[in-house]
Amino acid sequence: ADVPKSDKPKVELFVMTHCPYGTQAEKGMLPVYGLLGDKIDSSVKFVHYFLHEGPKQEPYETPIQICIREEQGAKYTDYLTCYLEDGDSDRCLTETNIDTAKLDTCVAGKADDYYAADSALSEGYGVRGSPTLIINGEIAQSGRSPSAYLATICNAFTEGNVPEECSEELNSASPSPGFGYTASAGGSTQAQC
Repeated sequence: ADVPKSDKPKVELFVMTHCPYGTQAEKGMLPVYGLLGDKIDSSVKFVHYFLHEGPKQEPYETPIQICIREEQGAKYTDYLTCYLEDGDSDRCLTETNIDTAKLDTCVAGKADDYYAADSALSEGYGVRGSPTLIINGEIAQSGRSPSAYLATICNAFTEGNVPEECSEELNSASPSPGFGYTASAGGSTQAQC
């Protein structure tokens, strides 16, 4: 589907922290967010429901990620990149030098409000699965490889405002669902949780 074009596309990827297809999408999207930088308004947000509620799964991890995103944003991409390796939050908090005192205060006092804001957006957009890509306020369809995401996002720039980064060649293999950085062997890029 065509999405509205803008000079600086707003790109929101809605996921669940333990949805294997959400993590697949994040692994495909992170190189694109890094490449395009501040030429887009990019974020990872969280859907309005949990499906993976075991120990240290979504109800535990979502407040951690949302607090890092909101209050230690400069470290969020590093944390997420680490977390997507194996889902070891404790290791990644240490390796990325997250201020855990600040994080604990946020998780105890602000995380619910931050999550409520993400949930309201998720419901308002009509998100029905993790992952769901929203560009300029509309649900967008895309493959999950870095090159597919780059093409989809670059198509949302207004004519004359397409940055030179859009001509870069990124990996065309879709990441594998779940944790770990391996390429998918032709797995579905439309599956959702």
